Amino acid sequence: MKKTSVLLRNPSGRSRGLIGAFTLIELLVVIAVIAILAALMLPALSVAKARGRQIACASNLRQVGLGMTQFVHDTGYYPVYNFDPSVAMKNMYWPDEIQPYTGAAWMDELYRCPDYRGITLEGNEDGSMLGSYGYNANGTKFTPSKYGLGGTLAKVFLQEELDDLSGGVLRIKESMVRAPSDMIAIGDAHLVWTPAAFMETLYGAEYATENYSGMGMLDINSRDGVQRPSWPGSEGILDATQRRHDSRYNISFCDGHVETIRREGLFAQTEASLRRWNNDNESHANFLIHKTQ
Repeated sequence: MKKTSVLLRNPSGRSRGLIGAFTLIELLVVIAVIAILAALMLPALSVAKARGRQIACASNLRQVGLGMTQFVHDTGYYPVYNFDPSVAMKNMYWPDEIQPYTGAAWMDELYRCPDYRGITLEGNEDGSMLGSYGYNANGTKFTPSKYGLGGTLAKVFLQEELDDLSGGVLRIKESMVRAPSDMIAIGDAHLVWTPAAFMETLYGAEYATENYSGMGMLDINSRDGVQRPSWPGSEGILDATQRRHDSRYNISFCDGHVETIRREGLFAQTEASLRRWNNDNESHANFLIHKTQ
């Protein structure tokens, strides 16, 4: 194939000679090389962006965890999940109690994980808060207990039961957490599927949309239940969970440090993993509803 030539002229119009141009084959080779390089770079760029989102999430949790640590140092106890009659007779979720220490409310950017694709909403009298992060309120029990951080108080109480708050462990005192560096406090919430009809009933018509969102809680029993194949929406829940941080969870512990833990390790039903859910640093595997091992 003959090379085409280009005749260049200087501004005065005089010829500057002939310069050889690229052949069509040479141009195609250059384009192919550029395409290959771009294809090699895109996955690395995608990984870098995902890593950046994970770091931003971990930074959020570090700030929230430090805020909770300061709250505990000042009060001597951990906040309940959402209802503490000794503080207020209205719904008060755990982020509300620690807000003076974090300087942020639930709807603020601090509580927004960049990898979270669910809905963020404040809780009301009918529905719980929805959003990125969850609180280890219950430990390995399915209901409010003395083993997590939320104590035995919950929003579901009969009025006559509120007259006597002396029985049981209402709050978890700082001294009850035996191993703060090995006790899960806050992390990426486990996700649940909420149909559009439920969203409309609980939060209003403007939120009538199917979603996979966290409920302000990080709970091993609930998580194991909703990810079973027989649970409605479990496939979508699992897919949304795996896409967030590449199936990892950012976790803030009671001493304020943050770890990134793979899903399988965090929810493993082993002695070492289960200890991290309970403030007495015991596994209490007998409390698990859905046993896999």
